[in-house]
Amino acid sequence: MQLALTSGAELKSWVFLIAGNIFLIVLAVRAIGHYAKREWGELLGHFLAGVVVAGFVFAPDASKNMLTEVWNKVAGS
Repeated sequence: MQLALTSGAELKSWVFLIAGNIFLIVLAVRAIGHYAKREWGELLGHFLAGVVVAGFVFAPDASKNMLTEVWNKVAGS
């Protein structure tokens, strides 16, 4: 049986997917704790962090393009 891995791109996408999902699970567990304690600011912070991480994990090209466009607006390039 031969492993047909032509480049590291497939491995990289799997690593990002697994690491991102683990991070999202940790955020979800912590958010449940903040909800139970009625810590609304922390809950909102975890929700926004989850949205950002989900964007990087599930749409990396779109996230990169968005950040590039924002940087070009800020830097004036």
